[in-house]
Amino acid sequence: MTLFLETKAKINQALTQLQDEGILNKNLNIQLLVYNLSSPNVPDNLNEDKINYHFATNVAFVAKQYFQGSPLQLATKIQNKLEGDEYFLKVDVANPGFINIVISNKVLLNQVFKIAKLNQNYAKNQVKSQKINLEFVSANPTGFLHVGHARGAAVGDSLARILKHAGHDVEKEYYINDAGNQINILTNSTSVRYHQLFGIEIPFPEESYKGEDIIWLAEEIKRLHNDQFLHKTSTKEFRNVCTNLLLNKIKEDLGHFNVTFDHFFSEQSLYDQKLIDKVLEKLADHTYTKDNALFLKTEQLGDDKNRVLIKQDGSYTYLLPDIAYHLTKINKAQKLINVWGADHSGYIARMKIALQYLGFSQENIEILVVQLVRLIKNGQEYKMSKRAGTSVFLSDLLDESSPDAVRFSMISREVNSKFDFDISLANQKDLKNPVFIVQYAHSRACSILNKVNLENPNNLMQTSIKLQKLILELDKFPELIKTITSTYKVNLMIQYLIDLAKAFNSFYSETKIVNSAEQNTLAYVVLATKNTLKLGLNLIGVSAPEQM
Repeated sequence: MTLFLETKAKINQALTQLQDEGILNKNLNIQLLVYNLSSPNVPDNLNEDKINYHFATNVAFVAKQYFQGSPLQLATKIQNKLEGDEYFLKVDVANPGFINIVISNKVLLNQVFKIAKLNQNYAKNQVKSQKINLEFVSANPTGFLHVGHARGAAVGDSLARILKHAGHDVEKEYYINDAGNQINILTNSTSVRYHQLFGIEIPFPEESYKGEDIIWLAEEIKRLHNDQFLHKTSTKEFRNVCTNLLLNKIKEDLGHFNVTFDHFFSEQSLYDQKLIDKVLEKLADHTYTKDNALFLKTEQLGDDKNRVLIKQDGSYTYLLPDIAYHLTKINKAQKLINVWGADHSGYIARMKIALQYLGFSQENIEILVVQLVRLIKNGQEYKMSKRAGTSVFLSDLLDESSPDAVRFSMISREVNSKFDFDISLANQKDLKNPVFIVQYAHSRACSILNKVNLENPNNLMQTSIKLQKLILELDKFPELIKTITSTYKVNLMIQYLIDLAKAFNSFYSETKIVNSAEQNTLAYVVLATKNTLKLGLNLIGVSAPEQM
């Protein structure tokens, strides 16, 4: 149990005692009482003794309606109950009714010993497990991954790691759009480049891809198959070769970015298994035909208009196979999480409505929309190549900067905000670079531990203010995991790791550890810090180097 939860439990126990004594009204449901318990911000003029309080609470104000008297009087009665517990070193009441708490040194040190021993199991399996399908990236296999995909990949993979650590059963899935018109455009574009390699000029179709990735694809086909597909590029075999080669390149780039998937789902399989027909049957009561087109009745559930599923010419809109794909997911998961690019934000309402018609609660699907990324270098927007009109490839970015720096930066902001990735800052090897701060703190901890033995810690040692702050920072980690698990805000991990690294550096700057009288005890503090930094970095797919 964290210090936060244990302190709250003891406050609730004090309230229960007051209720049993008839001081608090029996109608108060203590377990449902919501009050604030957090790090205090006591003004200096109210803290003349400069006491380093660990927690402050407004519980006396919240419970006041069940008490005959002022919040100050209730706070004093709670104080009297808490002061008899050795868990607390000091419990003070501040006008008009706040309670400020200092936890005993023994409790603080015992907590850090527990954290150290838990190692990478710290904060693990805290939630009731759910089967979660987490779909992210899902870029069309029509070209290389670009910088925008990098942000979605970092967010999705980090979220999956954290959800798994918290106790959920997570399947990471990539949806391969390999059945639409874009694959036709890919095949036709590659055919032109492929024939050019043999000196045969074919005009580009009106709709075509002309980037360097298409040239690479044509060269790969020639290298692997020589002239096998000359004048045979309209075949299904050539189409499959194109998509498979690009998909393998996507997997390779993701691997370099420390991202893997449990399952790749092919859109083509929806057609092969007649799943789209099954979806149309299930949605029959919620569709209608107008002007030879089939519409889904989304407007009646809050969409701005009804959505076309089948166009007048009989072709499917993007929405219909996507609904069929989601049907395969709801058949195997309790919760769906999609990480989509900004260009898909308009699909959220219609997809949720379609799934509701299929019997899947909208509360059980979460769609995170990842906003755009802009590259900055030396204060200016940066183009890493002269490919006019194309995005910067992920592989190019990883050549410019490390996967660690890119991943750390890509999840440092909330997904719904646009993000500038500063290449110059990411590559700096100093304390101006956030990922360097965290990794350097970890390597520093490793260096200290190489010089000491872990034995016979002393929980009676006096603790400095900086050590207390470090222990309280370590204690926040389980609540952080629970918060990210419920809000999906993986960016919170970044600020936590920076705060923890700074707390450790501050503690280290004033504390002699090696060959000190308290070396054995302080070594456990360093171990707990090292383990927690490593765990946090692992949960966002960033390495924790032992030397830098």
